[in-house]
Amino acid sequence: MKKSIEIQGLPIFSLIDGAQIGTVRQLILQPETGKVFLFLVENDSIAVSIYALPYSNVIGVGDFAVTVESPASIQELAQIEGARELVLRGYGVIGTRVLSRKGQLLGTVDEYYVEVETGDITACSFVEQGNPSAVKYFRRANIMTFGRDVIVIRDEAEITSTLEEQATAPAALTLVADADVAAETAATAESPAPPAAVPSYLAGKVLSGDLVTDTGELLAAQGTEITDELIETVKAAGPTLFMKLNRLAVDRS
Repeated sequence: MKKSIEIQGLPIFSLIDGAQIGTVRQLILQPETGKVFLFLVENDSIAVSIYALPYSNVIGVGDFAVTVESPASIQELAQIEGARELVLRGYGVIGTRVLSRKGQLLGTVDEYYVEVETGDITACSFVEQGNPSAVKYFRRANIMTFGRDVIVIRDEAEITSTLEEQATAPAALTLVADADVAAETAATAESPAPPAAVPSYLAGKVLSGDLVTDTGELLAAQGTEITDELIETVKAAGPTLFMKLNRLAVDRS
């Protein structure tokens, strides 16, 4: 089991020729299954198309590298069924709000853990609402809903203070593909209405260079703050420009 941050940035090696063929740029998740669906791949030698590594093609995820059988394991994004839509959705567990089954806002996810053999998200850590110094953990079995806007927790008693701490009792696994159930639960509970959608993980960062379309049009200059409006404009233009935005996005210094 590894943190997502321990996987991002790993070099990708082909076992058939012992060569590095790319680097893990980003983990793309499939909320319907709660799994890592693919890695977006960064490689200086491939600049025209967007390339990705389906998780089903991964042989191993180690401390030093990700291994695959051959360079053919990495494919163009357009050739992988459903991949383009997932990239444009921009779903990411980090930054997602954590909601109780009764509609209480518990906090915001700051990291998630991946079972490297299967790609399953096995646990998440989150910063407690109203107490930014407190980090709590919940496991996959306690997730009621992997939603668009929130992750819904089945039982607050199953939340622990460390990843190693045992929960009081095992919770049944029920994955729901959408946040509609969470919204209905929050609406009927004696608590405020469910929070608005979480902004993209890119929002608030700045551009390290000019963002230019394929036709040469300057969309945003270097140093521009990335807003939700800019993100939506880029998504509408297609995955190529969206990946370019990802490469240029840096934290504000």
